[in-house]
Amino acid sequence: MRAPALWLLIFLVACASIPEPIPDSNPARAQIYTQSQTACLALLTDFKQAVQHHGVQDAQLVWDPRFPHLAFNRFSLSWLPGLTSRQQRQEWLAYVTQHAAMQRQVEYQNLPNKHGFEAEQLAQCATQLASRNLYNPAFWSALTASPPEFPSGYSDWQRIFGVYPVSKHIAKPSMNQEKRRLISHFIQPPAGSVIRYAIPEKPSLTRSQIRRWFQHARQQSALSWPRLTQVQLKRLLAYYAPVFEVESRSRDDLPGQVAYASPNRPMINVRQPALYTHVSLTRFYGQTLIQLNYSLWFANRTARTSFDPYAGPFDGVLIRLTLDPDGNPYILDSIHHCGCYHMVFALTPALKFSPPDPQIEWPITLHIYAGQRTDTLGVAFTHGEHMLKNVQWLRTTTHARPLVMMPYHQLRSLPTTENTYQSLFNQQGMLPASVRAERFYLWPLGVKSPGTQRQLGHHATAFIGRRHFDDPFIFETLFEQPSNPQVRGRD
Repeated sequence: MRAPALWLLIFLVACASIPEPIPDSNPARAQIYTQSQTACLALLTDFKQAVQHHGVQDAQLVWDPRFPHLAFNRFSLSWLPGLTSRQQRQEWLAYVTQHAAMQRQVEYQNLPNKHGFEAEQLAQCATQLASRNLYNPAFWSALTASPPEFPSGYSDWQRIFGVYPVSKHIAKPSMNQEKRRLISHFIQPPAGSVIRYAIPEKPSLTRSQIRRWFQHARQQSALSWPRLTQVQLKRLLAYYAPVFEVESRSRDDLPGQVAYASPNRPMINVRQPALYTHVSLTRFYGQTLIQLNYSLWFANRTARTSFDPYAGPFDGVLIRLTLDPDGNPYILDSIHHCGCYHMVFALTPALKFSPPDPQIEWPITLHIYAGQRTDTLGVAFTHGEHMLKNVQWLRTTTHARPLVMMPYHQLRSLPTTENTYQSLFNQQGMLPASVRAERFYLWPLGVKSPGTQRQLGHHATAFIGRRHFDDPFIFETLFEQPSNPQVRGRD
């Protein structure tokens, strides 16, 4: 009986992972849009259908057939209940419209057959629809009454068939043992040779200048978001970029640039060390905080034994630096790009961790305080597994190999050897070339394809309970409310 049940589970999970077919028409649209807008709606819907048909649908943002000109992440969706003024709605609408334009750009570039579609015409249609949404009560009513849902990184079917209430208790001792092993790395000296990597030129910024940027940005925002300019964000990313130290025993320990060796065959070019960056926003007790994200990609996670279910092609580590309302380092946390090994570091004594919740797997939590005024973090990794083994503030920096800073956005549309473009990830936000054997015995805990490297928005970080790395209130669950008056209670 167990074998048929397992096959049924695999079938159901596979079906649930395939994006739902896009309908030719949607009855809800008749209540939202005017007759003059139907041509644009049809064009954008046809484009999305072609994108899905060719398997190039981008999974980093969620898309809703009722609103083919918009795209959403968990942060933007969290604001829907609280948009009260026209100015707030206008700013929010500009945010989701901009994200949709980025998604449409990568999907258009990845689409092998563009017949019938012009990028400029698609953009004009999207702009036209968005401009009329602001003053359309029916649009806001439909959006708030039935908001889009971001896909979960968890499968209920896996937990049902895996008897999750029992399997989580069986898995918990092993997880606690693994956490103790990871913490032990922090008291061990480097193993073998260590290679240091850094951005070659750090911008000349001061904390007072950064503070003025943040104050001005919030004053210009109806939602009090720190919406800095692209130039400012690029300078901030370079200024706060950590110095990385990697224990190196093989080519698996050399960070590189992601590329396609041939269609459907991604690889890591270790001759070109690269640091992939992106900026995100999070909510923390009434404040919206900027997050600077840094990703290193390795060709493999090296096997520790003859059979290592956690080893395999590709390994990525994501370091996320959250800045306080004045733009100072506040919280640093890290995951592998499978969503595993979540570690959280408080960078100021003003932050106090909340007591662990026994109903959910808790990340490793530590405090790292600056001994003197410095804005450079040193982050060290082990060889082979690329586990985070040290975080410290650096007083001085020595020679380091240069890292080329590249936008994470490029991973959504990479050139291939046949003059086409292809995302690193599939329509489920997964990197199929990185699947791990661990998925065969960790499936009862509900995480989809454990160990597989995945795209932003799809990082489930807890095997027990549920938590997503991009949950906009993630730090409110991990930290107590600070006494600092700048960080108020949740609005």
